[in-house]
Amino acid sequence: MKKQKPLATEGKLEIHRAKFHPFETVKYLDIAALRKTAKARIEVGRVEGGGKEATIVAEIHKGMITRLAPIGCKGCSGDKSAAARKGGAASKKKLRAALTRVRELGLSGVKLPIPVRKAPDLGIQIGPIIIYGDPFDICIIVEEPNGDTCVVCLFGPGICVGKVIVQ
Repeated sequence: MKKQKPLATEGKLEIHRAKFHPFETVKYLDIAALRKTAKARIEVGRVEGGGKEATIVAEIHKGMITRLAPIGCKGCSGDKSAAARKGGAASKKKLRAALTRVRELGLSGVKLPIPVRKAPDLGIQIGPIIIYGDPFDICIIVEEPNGDTCVVCLFGPGICVGKVIVQ
């Protein structure tokens, strides 16, 4: 995996174009059953950008993808302490600044909810991702149905902010 040049930087945070790779197994999902289920969490693929990648898990409620979040990642060691992971995570202030920069660039995150569809991609279009630190933290941007924009991170704190108009 080649590290590409970031779209923008905000301090030590890098904003990269993301590429979503659905897992082959999503083509075997029982869409009818997912429309009936109250809640299911399914690993649907991986997102890559900036030379880093993480698995994406979707939370599904009655046939709609209502949450997305990165989990685990290739190259992350499982023996990192919670303190080490939190220490490498971007602060909420830095994440908010990166989110403002993303909006200034006219980029947007994943708009939720998304109806679950058959493969190839489940209809998931991951926008830019934010990468921070070493060991790295990877964050995706999600736009909630109520208008909030949330940054959901692999290790560190995430943030949600209401509608903000960038002028």
